[in-house]
Formats: sequence, structure tokens, C-alpha cells
Amino acid sequence: MNSTNTDALLESETEINKDDRYLVPGLVRGLAILKLFDQNHPEMTISEIAEKIDVNRSSAFRLIHTLEFCGYLRKTSQKAYALNSNVMELGFNSLSKSSLIDLATPIMKELRDKIKIAVHLSVLEGTDIVFTNNVQSIGPFTSNVHIGTRWHAHATVIGQLILSRLPESEVKHRYANFTDWKVYSERTPHDIASLLERLAYVRQQTSMISWGHFNTDMAACAAPVFNQATHEVSAVLSVSCPLSTYTEEAFRSEVVNSVIEYANKISKFVYLY
Repeated sequence: MNSTNTDALLESETEINKDDRYLVPGLVRGLAILKLFDQNHPEMTISEIAEKIDVNRSSAFRLIHTLEFCGYLRKTSQKAYALNSNVMELGFNSLSKSSLIDLATPIMKELRDKIKIAVHLSVLEGTDIVFTNNVQSIGPFTSNVHIGTRWHAHATVIGQLILSRLPESEVKHRYANFTDWKVYSERTPHDIASLLERLAYVRQQTSMISWGHFNTDMAACAAPVFNQATHEVSAVLSVSCPLSTYTEEAFRSEVVNSVIEYANKISKFVYLY
């Protein structure tokens, strides 16, 4: 194909992408129905679905019947429907073969572009957290956290988040012979008893903030990434920046909400065993 034909084809495809005439309304509405179901709405009636996608009940019924026939919805009662297993299978085969880093990287970059500060991904190894991925900030500040960097889990909000989701017996086992209880601030546990007390508090939180408590001139926020297959914490998404980057009020509102949002985005794609 010569360059003229290639350019014409690309131009034609671009026009198709921009032109609503080529959309299939039924498919758009069907996908919209699947996206309605979440933890807060595991089941819905035809009337509820019709209202949410702004169609009449008859149209909603036909769409739901088609999705049920194809195995994407299932009837849970005479009136209610829920997602069926075929929905997971749409992407599970490819997602299950992807590493957590592959899945998380584009979302981490999106978060970095939004809040302009460094974004990290960490996992727990023994009594340490290990940084497995890192996206540098936009601007003059360069994070000194690199892939492979290790920190004591007990002393960081990242480590405390992961440890808080483990059974207490496992935490005790991991720290049975641990002696390096280095203290960085008044919030740092200094023995197993204070660690367990701290974890009881952390267990109730959706995210954790360090405002100069680990590195005295740095702010950090962390939120867990959950495995959809096991419901366990697979990793922790975190961000860091100098204290001067944000006011504490702005950090606790804007930044924290974004970290939770993007950790949840990553969680939706994690089905690794």
C-alpha cells in the first residue's frame, strides 16, 4: 500500500472514531449495564437498571435478557439480576498472565500526571517492604526511592497497611526473632505489643498518611491494592513528596482521595493467585 493510500485509510479510521454514526447503541447500553454493578449494587431489578441508564422498562428488559442469554448476567430472584461469571472471563485469561507491575504501571503514570508527585508500588517480604515499581515526579524533585529499595515494615505506613491485613498470629511469627525496632517518631512501634496495637488502628483505615513521621521532611500517603481472586492485599500504592509541595490540608484531601481512587483502579484488574 502506498503512502497516499495509507494516509487516506488512517484519516478514514480517525473520522470513524470521531463519528457517533458508527456506534451501536444497544452495545453501548449493554456495556453500561454491566458497569452499574459494584460492591454497593451487587444486585438490581429491571426497573432500577432502566432508571440508571435512562431507558424504558421494555428496552431494559431486552438488554438484560440478551446479557443473561450470553452469560453475562444471571437472575438471582424473580426480580433481581447480578453479574455472571462470564464477565470475569472477558479479561481474566489475559490479566492472570500479566504481572502486577504490568497492570499497575499505566495507572501509576496517570496518577503521577494528575498530582505531579512520585508514585510507588510496594510488597511485603518478611519484615520489610520492597519497592517493586516507581514513577518519578514531574518537576525538580527526584525521589530517592528506587526499585528494590527496602524499608522496615513496622516503621512505615506502607508496611503497616499490609501487616494490618494479616492474621495476628502471622504477624507474631514474622516478628518472633526481630530485634531492629528502630524508632523514627512517636508513631513508630517499638516492640511487638505496640506494633499489634498500631495495626488494630490501621486495620480500620482505607489509607494511611505520614506527614514527616518516617522521613522528617517528606509526606507520604498509601492505600492497599486488593487481589480480586483472594481478597487479600497484593501490594500498596503510595506517593511521596517534600512537605513543601502541598499544604497538609490539601495533601489530606486532594492527594489522599486520588491515591485511594487509583489504588482501587489497580485492584479492579488484579486477579493473580
